[in-house]
Amino acid sequence: MAMMTRILQKLRQFTGDTRGGVSLELIIFTPVLFVMLAGAYVYYDAFRQKAINTNAAYTISDALSRETDAIDDDYLDGLHSMLEFLTHANDQVGLRVTMVRWNKRKNAYRRDWSQTRGPLYPLKNRDLNTTLAEHLPTLLHNERVIVVETSAIYSPIFDVPGMSEDTELYNFAFTRPRFAPKLEWAGM
Repeated sequence: MAMMTRILQKLRQFTGDTRGGVSLELIIFTPVLFVMLAGAYVYYDAFRQKAINTNAAYTISDALSRETDAIDDDYLDGLHSMLEFLTHANDQVGLRVTMVRWNKRKNAYRRDWSQTRGPLYPLKNRDLNTTLAEHLPTLLHNERVIVVETSAIYSPIFDVPGMSEDTELYNFAFTRPRFAPKLEWAGM
């Protein structure tokens, strides 16, 4: 018991001592402060980049929804270049555009066509009904939507817990065609 009293007394003396405390506090807390600032910057930058990528996906989806003519490889290459420009991506970005319709008789989504640029692969009907079905809207028989998916790699500047590795930023947007019943692919 005397030992505990003595420890508490020394602890009170240490906390009450004001000689040289500022230098010691500076030495202890400066690295902690820099680590916290670096972490805050990385998380802020990651969410900023995610918002930029989301806005780029919606911009591309909106542009496609206004098309009345068939699109082709050159048009899709231009959209991919626009995606790279809008996202300021340093690494490879992916773009997938799929024309999706609902088939009431089969009670399933069907794709009219799917085209990609970058690391994404074209969607198959089974992919629509297994992985994307929960994200697609309720449609009437043969009603169509344009599905735009984008993918980019975010590389954090500093290693912080939860964000120390490259992270894929994936975005999904769908829009109904505005001025035509469906968006045509010129290659079909």
